[in-house]
Amino acid sequence: MWQSEALHKTRDLKVVEAVLECLLQPAALLTDKGLIACANLPFRTLLSLEQAAPERVNFASFFEVADQRRILALLAQPSAAVQTDLKLAAPHGSQPPMRLDFMRLSAMDDELGVVCLLAPTDRQAQSPTLRYLMENLDQGVWDYNLQTGAFIASKTWFQLRGETRFRTIDMSSDSWLSKIHPEDRDQLAEALYGTRRGDTKNIVVEYRHRHADGHWLRILCRASVTDIDPEGKPLRIVGTDTDITEATESQDSVKRLAGKLQLAVEASGMGIWEFNPATKMVHWDDRMLEIYGITDGQNERRDNLWETHLHPDDYEEAVAYARECTRLKADFRRDYRIVRPDGEVRHIRSLARTVSVPDGPEKLIGVNIDVTEDYDRAEELELARQRLEYESLHDALTGLGNRRGLDRAALTLFGRVTPACSYAAMNIDLDHFKEVNDRLGHSAGDFVLKKAGSLISRIIGALGTPFRVGGDEFAVLFETAPDEETLQDLSMAIIDEMCAPIQFEGETCQIGASIGFATGQGAPESASELFIRADTALYAAKRAGRNCYRAYTEAVAKTFHFYSDMQQDLKDALSTDQILCHLQPQFDAETLQIVSAEALIRWHCPKRGVLAPAEFLPEAAKAGLLSALDRRVFNLVCGMQTDWAARGIGFVTVFVNLSKARLEDDALVAQTTQVLKPHHRLGFEVLETTLLDSPSTSISFKIDTLRDAGVKIAMDDFGTGRSSVKALQALRPDVVKIDRSLVASVGERAQQVEVLQNLARISRLEGAQIVVEGLETGAHLAAIRAVDCDVLQGYVLHRPMTALEFEALLCRSLNGGDDLSTRPAV
Repeated sequence: MWQSEALHKTRDLKVVEAVLECLLQPAALLTDKGLIACANLPFRTLLSLEQAAPERVNFASFFEVADQRRILALLAQPSAAVQTDLKLAAPHGSQPPMRLDFMRLSAMDDELGVVCLLAPTDRQAQSPTLRYLMENLDQGVWDYNLQTGAFIASKTWFQLRGETRFRTIDMSSDSWLSKIHPEDRDQLAEALYGTRRGDTKNIVVEYRHRHADGHWLRILCRASVTDIDPEGKPLRIVGTDTDITEATESQDSVKRLAGKLQLAVEASGMGIWEFNPATKMVHWDDRMLEIYGITDGQNERRDNLWETHLHPDDYEEAVAYARECTRLKADFRRDYRIVRPDGEVRHIRSLARTVSVPDGPEKLIGVNIDVTEDYDRAEELELARQRLEYESLHDALTGLGNRRGLDRAALTLFGRVTPACSYAAMNIDLDHFKEVNDRLGHSAGDFVLKKAGSLISRIIGALGTPFRVGGDEFAVLFETAPDEETLQDLSMAIIDEMCAPIQFEGETCQIGASIGFATGQGAPESASELFIRADTALYAAKRAGRNCYRAYTEAVAKTFHFYSDMQQDLKDALSTDQILCHLQPQFDAETLQIVSAEALIRWHCPKRGVLAPAEFLPEAAKAGLLSALDRRVFNLVCGMQTDWAARGIGFVTVFVNLSKARLEDDALVAQTTQVLKPHHRLGFEVLETTLLDSPSTSISFKIDTLRDAGVKIAMDDFGTGRSSVKALQALRPDVVKIDRSLVASVGERAQQVEVLQNLARISRLEGAQIVVEGLETGAHLAAIRAVDCDVLQGYVLHRPMTALEFEALLCRSLNGGDDLSTRPAV
């Protein structure tokens, strides 16, 4: 090494540092002044230099005073190599004398130029072999000098702990224990101090050490006393530290797994058994004995014990299966029943497997689990499933099948029909059921539905299966179609009995039934086809006046599609301005001048021509369009009056019919007041029956609000309701219109004029204006002169007309060109 050309001639300090780090012996590079320029780890450890780079520390200061002068003299010598012995000063003076070798690097500049090597002169100094092992093993090697108290460790020892600074550990106090886990400190300290006292020569101890990043390492420490003095007192301890964290964690995992397994076995209630084919003996653990109801406590049993407990019904199959598994060396997996000594039957789930045992014969090991509760629960769940299935297919109120049940029955039927099979369906709708529900409440409605379901079941009998498919809708599926005469007889029987009064808590409930039926043969195009036809026939029965039946025919289908298309066309009409209104003038009873008008809806249908209300309003009601139609007419009239006002045309109050659907619409008031303008002169005509059928509080609030907004309120068809006076007092209308049916017979019955006069007097008492409508002939007009009324309306005076025609009539009336008072009576 002293002849190394690379070291001798280098001018690069980093190269020198690299060379020094390769030396196992303590070595340093000094300046001519004796300052340490760089040093390797053994050198820094020996002199307890903390810094990775010494930062120009005075080398001579580490030695006794007498040797310091010698070092300075050696540094001043020009020779290439010098060797001498020196003694370190305190606290290093307790070490043996050091052999110091100097090598001058002649090619260096004046400041840097001397390499020094240190080595203990005693024979027990750390050997190069030990130094090599300390630096290169993957274990942390350490050397503890009990004389000097120096604790020197390898790089690996520090690296295991995540430390990058290598230093001498101070063992003079207990500060070195600060990074040891509190639970392990006493054990480790006692092991080390016990060895130092001479109590033992070897150390084997596990402890936890905090890593530099904060986690805990598990360290296995093995050490031995290597040197003792003549009196047997330990001088040096050498040891290794091994990181056993992963191994310990694996052992802990195994322990945790074993604990979990034991807990699982206990929680599951498993019984474990082991069969030895060589001895023909089986070992049952205590849980196995408990499962089988055995109380003698003997775990070792004969191999036929299992068979003696098998349930007789399961014995043959279970034993045969077990023998086959043994022959094939296959796993045994089976549920069976056993009979315990007390006669109790239990369900057992058994799993067994042949297992090879080192240096021994194969054994059969298995587990038994008592799954009786699982079987009981499964049985309960099955019963619950069946119950839920039944409930999902049946109506809770009547006990009949429901819509889902009908769909399933139909799918089953149509899935097996042949071309020769005939079948039928009957749809039944209760008439006037809503009135029962509204008048007497849901309890009465439920009672009526039960009665209806029972009645239908009794009449249909075994011919078909009845279902309740909606609120007041029933259906019957005939898997074999009766002839048409039988279907008609069944329908008439249902209708006749359904019309009979039903008594509920002292009240009489009166309902009826409309029925439609259809037949089919062979597989239908779809499962719903048959019921669509029956529904079409039911629709025809309802159009025929209810309380009757209809069979499906092509003519019925054609009529149905006509009206079905009408409903769709009506929806389209609302968005394409096909809905218009005509105006029928109303005249002063004395002067016959125009004083007001009634707006009458008309549908200008491209396919059907101009339709009057009676031709399409029933279909509008079924389609839920009445409220929209009313609103349309109201907006049209408002638009007319706005146009007339803008053009200076004087106009009269126009009354718009207000249907029950529109009156019950929560948006009525808001939608009306948003459109109203000060120039509008509008009124609403409300049917008397609407007032009696609707909640009075809600209706009264809306009527009052509309009246406050400037809308006149007229009661239409007065005199036809169940309690006309009650309705009159509830509404307090501005105008009362006497129903046209009371006017029709005025020329035939002399007393009819008196009836009209009395109705007029009653209206006067409530402060209302009286309108007589329905004047069709001159006789009507002449007779009505004896009635105290204000306004007249009818075809004899003027038919309804378009808005343009009415506008022209208004203009002529304003200019005095159309005075109806000069017209002769017709």
